[in-house]
Amino acid sequence: MSTSRQRVCTLVTLVLFLGCLLSCNKEESAVHFPLSAHNNIDDQLLFEAVEKAEQDKGILSLIVYRNSDIIVESYFGKGGADSLHRTKSVTKSVTSILVGMAIDQGYIKSVDETVGDYLSEFLSPEDSILARIKVRELLTMTGGFEWNELTDPEWIYWNNWVRSDDHFLYALQVPIIHEPGTHFTYCTTACQILSGIFTRATGLTLKAFAEEFLYKPLGIEGDRPWGADHQGFNYGGVTLQLKARDMLKIGQLFLAKGTFKGQRVLSESWVSASTSIQVENHHSMHFSNHYGFYWWLGEQQGVQYYFANGYGGQFICVFPELNLLVVAQSELNNDHHEPGEQWMNTLSLILNDILDSVN
Repeated sequence: MSTSRQRVCTLVTLVLFLGCLLSCNKEESAVHFPLSAHNNIDDQLLFEAVEKAEQDKGILSLIVYRNSDIIVESYFGKGGADSLHRTKSVTKSVTSILVGMAIDQGYIKSVDETVGDYLSEFLSPEDSILARIKVRELLTMTGGFEWNELTDPEWIYWNNWVRSDDHFLYALQVPIIHEPGTHFTYCTTACQILSGIFTRATGLTLKAFAEEFLYKPLGIEGDRPWGADHQGFNYGGVTLQLKARDMLKIGQLFLAKGTFKGQRVLSESWVSASTSIQVENHHSMHFSNHYGFYWWLGEQQGVQYYFANGYGGQFICVFPELNLLVVAQSELNNDHHEPGEQWMNTLSLILNDILDSVN
């Protein structure tokens, strides 16, 4: 081969090599989420967190929102933007919002109103302790009830309630073993008593009130199923179904201290009170050591946050200092993780992997 031909071949090889090298570097430096850098989020770390969510096989939806931008909106498996999903105990946080609205509008005077003020028709003279339990104590799980789901691995309380002939009357009959206001015991039937109070005070069920005063201003359209008990009271602690975007809007409402797109929906004082320390929960829940009004509070990596928390991995996590919001929905019955493990995987992903990506 002549020298000139060798030079040509060498030049072609070099050009191909450089082209390949530049192409590889371009792929390595590709931006996965165009709005990540603008919002001071490490794009690669966030990408790795989203990949981890997809590989989990139990997470259905994941939304990361910061500074008015949706950075990530991903759906996996059976998930989808239009899919309604059982939010489990995220329902409690929505109930808290609606109670705040009822107070804002004057239907309930204050959190110091009592069970006896609204439900006397269901009470007997022997229910004197129940009658003086305050709305505040129902909202903070300090009603003194024997029922404590967090220390009942066999779900005895829950199963007995579900099997009962009248879920509302059963809730009123749960034994009270502590002076109200003194002990944190996580009790879903407390939410059912509160639902009864709410409907007696407003004349509307939680669902009907939400449709008029919460969903409309948030732009949530269409039916959002919400089960009701034998008395017609919506379940204050469970059964509400929402889309991931609905949960995002609720989080946005709280990030904006009760406003949505400039409109006042909920008083700032209620947002503050419901997400401030109301009671110690003695680390009865992972990633949380305090409780507000049906919101869990915690701190991770020196960052304070609060979250709506549903069985099996349903979350609205709000980080006010970072102007950050993360929503996740998980499949309740999947072939990869039991509900407790799925809950831990999902929340750990948010509070470790995703939070690590935020500067």
